[in-house]
Amino acid sequence: MEDAQQTNGATSQADAPGGGIYSVVFQSLAVLGGLVAFVYLLIIEGAALSPLVVAAAGLLLLWPLREYKAIRALLMAGGFVVSVWILMRLGGVLTPFAIVFLLAYLLNPLVTKAHERFKVKRWISSLVLTMVFVGLFVLFVLLIVPTLAGQIESLATAAIELVSGLPQWVAEAEVLNSLERAGLIERETLTQQLATFLPSQISAIASGIPSAAASLTRSVGTLFGLITTIALIPVLLFYVLKDYHLIRETIVNLFPRFKGSRDYLTHTSRVVGNYLRGQITISALGAIIVTIPLVIFGVPFALLIGLLTGLLNMIPNLGAILTYIIGGLLMLAFGTIGDFFLVLGVLVGQSFLEQSVLTPNIMGQSVGLHPVLIIFSLFVFSAFFGFLGLLIAVPVTALLVQVYKAYREDFVIDIEAQPNLIVATEQ
Repeated sequence: MEDAQQTNGATSQADAPGGGIYSVVFQSLAVLGGLVAFVYLLIIEGAALSPLVVAAAGLLLLWPLREYKAIRALLMAGGFVVSVWILMRLGGVLTPFAIVFLLAYLLNPLVTKAHERFKVKRWISSLVLTMVFVGLFVLFVLLIVPTLAGQIESLATAAIELVSGLPQWVAEAEVLNSLERAGLIERETLTQQLATFLPSQISAIASGIPSAAASLTRSVGTLFGLITTIALIPVLLFYVLKDYHLIRETIVNLFPRFKGSRDYLTHTSRVVGNYLRGQITISALGAIIVTIPLVIFGVPFALLIGLLTGLLNMIPNLGAILTYIIGGLLMLAFGTIGDFFLVLGVLVGQSFLEQSVLTPNIMGQSVGLHPVLIIFSLFVFSAFFGFLGLLIAVPVTALLVQVYKAYREDFVIDIEAQPNLIVATEQ
């Protein structure tokens, strides 16, 4: 009797509008109708709709079905695409915040050490470091920027004069006589082509400089906006440094867990942080080591070569090669043979000092990447992100390697478990 009642109850629930086969069919038809209407609106009004509106409509349509694995995967993929779109649209707005967070990431160990060892309150050490940063920036703008701008202007003028005189050099160079006699070149034709081609290119470059400056002005907004952004960075740096541990904890909690913790992210952050701090310190010392002797001996473009040495030193392996090439070509084109050998000697001395003294003592922890992998990552990231890719290639590759190692050790994102993205491990 009870079995019959249970059977009848199950049958009535299956036939009821709220459950069983009827519920599945009804939900399927409702979702199908919603998808058809959604696609129709996209076709008709898609160009006029903001991606945020489309994303919100898709979220409202799929959220009731989030208990299904495929729907949750679709929501995650859509959220990722929308997040990338927002980052691209807000790139200019987020730039000062990214700069501030990077500075706080690099300076936080000093604040933490002062707080733990000397019991200095975080807001005091954060304020001191912010003032030091502002002072160094002001000194750089007042002392270095005018000299650097003058050297860049002189280099551009000398380069234009050198290129303008190239047709005459081709017409008179004795080194080309053997090539002409061998029939490899026609001196007169080559001279005419250079005389026709070079002026147009020089004019195009000269006319492109004002448009590039105007584009840069438009990208950062008005002068008032630029000044406001620069003035905002120290304020943001102080508050982010003061509450860095809270901000970091919030960001870390956004990442999935592995074996119940996020130690893989902490380890990666420690390795990459040590690498960046050490590399920046070595690059700054390298720039100083190269600039001082070149300035003392009166080498042309000494400050420019020194700053390029420090900047390119951030690029492992390739940076040193590029420094030798650029420094040597500058001296061959605009200096003397003595300047050429002097620059090469200083660069060799700086490389020897860096490899034997600076790197072993400052770089307390390497990223643990094979040199072939580093060079490969430099080429790949530069192909996608240009010069910025060269700077971020090594730390990002280190992060990807750590994530891969965690994944290889059964790091599985279980999107079936909970909608809040719980990470499970295979037992």
